[in-house]
Amino acid sequence: MKIGLITIHNANNYGAVLQTFALVKVLSTYGDVEVINYNNRHISRDSDLIRFYPSIHGLLGTGKDIFRIIPRRKAIGKFLEFISTYLNTTKLYSKVELKQNKLDKFDIYISGSDQIWNPVCVSRDNLLDPIYFCDFTSSGKKKISYASSLGAHQFSSSEKRQLKMYLKDFTHISVREKDAQLFLNDLLPLEVEYVLDPTLLLSKQEWLDSFKIKKNDSSEKYILLYSVPKSKLLGKTVDYISKKLNMKVIAINQSLTTGAKVTQQIRDAGPIDFLTYFSSASFVITDSFHGTCFALNFGIPFVSVSAGKNINRVQSLLSIVGLEHMILKEEKQLKEMNFKIDFSSAHEKLKKAKEESQNYLSRAVQG
Repeated sequence: MKIGLITIHNANNYGAVLQTFALVKVLSTYGDVEVINYNNRHISRDSDLIRFYPSIHGLLGTGKDIFRIIPRRKAIGKFLEFISTYLNTTKLYSKVELKQNKLDKFDIYISGSDQIWNPVCVSRDNLLDPIYFCDFTSSGKKKISYASSLGAHQFSSSEKRQLKMYLKDFTHISVREKDAQLFLNDLLPLEVEYVLDPTLLLSKQEWLDSFKIKKNDSSEKYILLYSVPKSKLLGKTVDYISKKLNMKVIAINQSLTTGAKVTQQIRDAGPIDFLTYFSSASFVITDSFHGTCFALNFGIPFVSVSAGKNINRVQSLLSIVGLEHMILKEEKQLKEMNFKIDFSSAHEKLKKAKEESQNYLSRAVQG
């Protein structure tokens, strides 16, 4: 079977490339998998060494890229090498080329994971992108989705009509947020299922073995800080927990600042570096969905700091494993939280959810 996967894969973003790797690896048990190398410039522009937008905000961003050009060059180089080495991509296609070429060589087309159905993430103009719904294929081709995400976007009436049109030919649909599942089940005649993010389909050992990562045996423990939106609570959380646990703080963050007081900031980490730092951390503080995924999967005690409305992804995940109490929504919770986590129950529930997700994928691909 030849499988074509469309997802967000060509971004300077740890979660994006690692979820792509995981889904490719899992799908490879069913046939030959290629990632459709769609050049969405709204996304791939993040891999430009120096980005430029004709606006005040854009100029500020250009200035930041210039100030951190050395670590940025290193990080981007690591991302590009990871994508070319591990993701098995097709040749590069523009939207026009995909529409014209139809790319008919695949037996099944999969819209896979990440926020591919969130117009805010895939378009500068906040428009749904039909490419992520496999609309470039010929009629009659089998189309399914796996863990496709709508993020926290609130869809207008016209956007709902577009969703119904784009999804009408799908034989199986699954998403990675419970609220997205409810929303689409109300909108569509086809039953929509909830599944795990692809990063959770691989065990910790499978992740480490894939890249020959060995656990750091250093006796010095550290808190790993991985932040994307840098929520307001973040700085206070880091300060409180680092003092309580008496550990240094290492931050993986390509920005000029971390939004918190840290011991060390890693600005040039690639995807494998990301996994390496996670594998040896003693505690994780994150406001990222994928940061939460890896902490949970690797069995590392963590706090997931609320990122506002975008907490829906984390809420969906932690509610099914019984760890929703590790979401920090306000500062006063810090003194009430128990930072030791017994993962035995959570991992048993995660194992069951993983089996259900794999069963869905088997039915969808082979059915």
